[in-house]
Amino acid sequence: MRRPKFIARQGRRPSGLLGEIVGRVMAHETAAANRIALDLLELCSDDQVLEVGFGHGRALAAAAEVVTAGFLAGIDHSEVMRRIARSKNSCAVRCGHMELTVADSGHIPYPDRRFNKVLTMHTIYFWRDLKRQIEEIRRVMSDGGRLVIGYRPSEDERFADQFPESVYIIRSTKETETLVAEAGLHGIQTSSQRLSSNLLAWTVAHK
Repeated sequence: MRRPKFIARQGRRPSGLLGEIVGRVMAHETAAANRIALDLLELCSDDQVLEVGFGHGRALAAAAEVVTAGFLAGIDHSEVMRRIARSKNSCAVRCGHMELTVADSGHIPYPDRRFNKVLTMHTIYFWRDLKRQIEEIRRVMSDGGRLVIGYRPSEDERFADQFPESVYIIRSTKETETLVAEAGLHGIQTSSQRLSSNLLAWTVAHK
């Protein structure tokens, strides 16, 4: 069943009361995919971690259990999501272990080579110029840094049937890998798995 446009837009940028509801639903729907992404990120205790599009903040909360001597940051362009994520990660934010910022992923508010691990989940559908977005992520990655991109690819035929193309840009794993390579990253590999009948893909790349 195709989701109405107003619901699909909430997936892109949750706002208001409906955005809070959508955000909490997403926390449940994305839990398994986030766990796999964090495993692929290969976290260490002293990592410097950035999540682009942190949403409900549960992936960062799980990462913080491993990254005990490093630093975690997240950017998201939804104030509603920042509020939900801050509530989930209140202790880490208060002690300076984590920073959550409302920001545009096309202009990440951190200096060059700041992070060695970067995660982004279910964001690339909303990036019309994916190569440009990855170039900005690459800028804040340190040499040898690792990026994990989680998404539903076009190989999942049900995805295109469920979400309006006016809101979601649905790419194949091959197209995603090609654009990531064009943005200057290497060692690109993609794995995929079905979760609750949906096909998920995780593309891993390095600087």
